[in-house]
Amino acid sequence: MEARIITKPGFDVIGYAIRTRTVDGENNRDIPAFWQRYAQEGMGKRLHDQAASNAEYGICDDFDCQSNEFSYIIGVEAKEDAIVPEGAIRRRYPERMYAVFTTPKAAPEQYVQSIQDTWAAIFRDWLPNSNYEHTAAPEFEYYDERSCSERNELLEMDIYIPVKAKA
Repeated sequence: MEARIITKPGFDVIGYAIRTRTVDGENNRDIPAFWQRYAQEGMGKRLHDQAASNAEYGICDDFDCQSNEFSYIIGVEAKEDAIVPEGAIRRRYPERMYAVFTTPKAAPEQYVQSIQDTWAAIFRDWLPNSNYEHTAAPEFEYYDERSCSERNELLEMDIYIPVKAKA
């Protein structure tokens, strides 16, 4: 696995959130189901009028280590004057250093598995063997034009892990 180490400027996100847990792979079921609901209910259409770009984020935030719970937010980068739609939230993420991983290109029917496999490899293989450590800040998925099945036969996206150099 290769990572690009970048400093991402701060940004605001508006989006919709669910709570899920890492226990027994619950998050690996809840998050894809949430994306399906997001698409079926047209939630993204309400957000994109307030978006600075067409890209979407899947953000893991508000971790509770005791219960293994976290919030998963599907959202867009908000324009400065964005109005938050009913039922949505707005979050500010400060400038931070990230290790960025691009998932292997995958056919649409293998895309979710490609994303889940990449997450697993980051924590199982790359992070323990790198010169970086996780900073206990929100992690996120970044979906841009490479993730659009209407335009691409094979899909890919980026995963951002907040890191700092090991002491």
